[in-house]
Amino acid sequence: MLNNKSIVTLLMASIALAPLAGCDSLPGDKKTQGAVIGGVGGAVAGGALAKNNRLLGALIGGALGAGGGYLIGSSLDKSDPSKNRDEAVRAERRARDNPASASDARSARTADINGDGYVTMDEVVAMSKAGLSDDEMITRLQRTGQFFELTSDQESYLQDHGVSRRVVNAMRDINQDVKNKAYDRYGNGSSNSSKRNDRISNDR
Repeated sequence: MLNNKSIVTLLMASIALAPLAGCDSLPGDKKTQGAVIGGVGGAVAGGALAKNNRLLGALIGGALGAGGGYLIGSSLDKSDPSKNRDEAVRAERRARDNPASASDARSARTADINGDGYVTMDEVVAMSKAGLSDDEMITRLQRTGQFFELTSDQESYLQDHGVSRRVVNAMRDINQDVKNKAYDRYGNGSSNSSKRNDRISNDR
């Protein structure tokens, strides 16, 4: 658990970056920019918070921020924080800077539209904008062979951008066998972390 001194330090870092929100040079609207700035402000906290809550958070480390970033799914062989961090960060940045389109989603076979071994929020939104049914979206998510972990901010983002609650809920349980293997291999305190995540999700 973070001590009081650490919490104060993290809050000060976030406050210092707050004036950047709404800058015209940043991509997206002000709400999206705020999430991106939150990711930068959470760079110091990202690793510590992630280790205590999510394997995907630990994977992306400092780029995570409080909201969770754009990365929400990973294949088993790309979920080792000690080996795949740079690759995961690149995937997160690609999602921010060059998001998948509805046209991309229509021609893809799975929810991993660009085939990089990760699923990001833009790819799920693209499937929704392509007019795919909930059943088809869930099938494509399953077909990736990846496990998924979402923060409450990420769930809200997906729903605000047209993804149904049914799909968001389904993502919690898709490919649980892969998630279990990932935590067994790479997760520190994986059993307690997994149980905590399930409890948080069920309480929403």
